[in-house]
Amino acid sequence: MSEKDPEPSPPVPDTAVSPSTGLPDPETRSTQHSAEPAPPPPPVPPPAFEPLFTLVTNASTGATMHPRVQYLFSDDDASILSHPNDDPNHRAMLVDLAPTEASTWSVQWASSLSPDFAITASQLSVQRSDDASEGDTSMMLRLEGVEREPLDAGGGSRPNSLPSSGSGAIGRENVDALADEFKRRMGVLKKVVAEGEKRRDILERQASSLPRPKTGDEYGSPRGGESAMRGAPFEDEFPG
Repeated sequence: MSEKDPEPSPPVPDTAVSPSTGLPDPETRSTQHSAEPAPPPPPVPPPAFEPLFTLVTNASTGATMHPRVQYLFSDDDASILSHPNDDPNHRAMLVDLAPTEASTWSVQWASSLSPDFAITASQLSVQRSDDASEGDTSMMLRLEGVEREPLDAGGGSRPNSLPSSGSGAIGRENVDALADEFKRRMGVLKKVVAEGEKRRDILERQASSLPRPKTGDEYGSPRGGESAMRGAPFEDEFPG
């Protein structure tokens, strides 16, 4: 029996393995796991601020006037608000303006620094002139308040004062006049209280959103760039 060479094995075809059909690439997989979430978008810058045309109405006298306006921003020195003024006709008011999501400004709260004057309403609206184009607009701030009405010990300040106890029964006209006066004063008082409550709620929310101090006193001290009276853009002053 003669020796023969072994028959060669059939050739094995080359098989190309696609990365998509095999196991995932370790480098690609590690890159996917190490990817961090995208950072949040930057805050929207506040809208451009322009001086406001301001009107103040004294509801007690019915007079409307244009006050002297002084703007105070968050990085300004607010100590000017505590400077006393000896002029009895000098009345100062604070108006807090804040940007809105619609890229506009709005009044958050308004308060009077004078004890004999109280704010009852505040509104910031768009003012358009008849001869101006649609894009040519300006903002107008309107403030309304009441002054403290002096009480006359003799009752002369009340309309249709009540007669003395010995003069007989009280007339129907006197009762109606007193009831109307009471309703008017209660309406004014409700407006004053509502403005004060709105200011208190906003200041409490602002205080709760501030980070608590890590060291030192529990209340801490104002940080650099922050004044003790935050959110007081400007001060209104007008004669009585």
